[in-house]
Amino acid sequence: MVLAGLLLLAGFGCARDDRDSDSFAVYHLETAISGPVEDGELRCGPPRPVCPFVVRQPPPRVFRYTVEEAPAVTAGGIVRSSARSASDPSTGAPVVIVELTAEGREGLGRLTREVARFGARDQGWHHVAVVVGDEIVAFPEIDFDAYPDGIPDAPGIQIAAAGEADARDLVRRLRGG
Repeated sequence: MVLAGLLLLAGFGCARDDRDSDSFAVYHLETAISGPVEDGELRCGPPRPVCPFVVRQPPPRVFRYTVEEAPAVTAGGIVRSSARSASDPSTGAPVVIVELTAEGREGLGRLTREVARFGARDQGWHHVAVVVGDEIVAFPEIDFDAYPDGIPDAPGIQIAAAGEADARDLVRRLRGG
């Protein structure tokens, strides 16, 4: 798997009105999102099997986080109508696939390049955080050895789901249904 919880895929689709959909954003986890705090605008917890900066996994409760920088990819960077559930071909685990617009491909390419360079500098993997609504749904690492210049021009993302019901819920939230 290129990125744990987030794979880059090929695909094309049409745009959709997102007024009834949850927000979407992708951040550099280590620079843009705080560790757990008492009260923050983002959350992570069950049904997610892991949460960032939390030692005990699966997380025993919901944790809150604050956003400290703007996201690199927002809802304008995805094709909402393309959101669909599938199975990861290598593991069979449920995933959600969503295509990126040209703006999203450019933003994700810049972000993964930045994340890889921070990881190389620190000699430790850095992560991107995928946020749907107010929930951190995935935070895959970027392997700076395998992708020293990030992952340019990726046409889509694949988000690992916590199960079939979670995959259906994420698709519904992304599509606005």
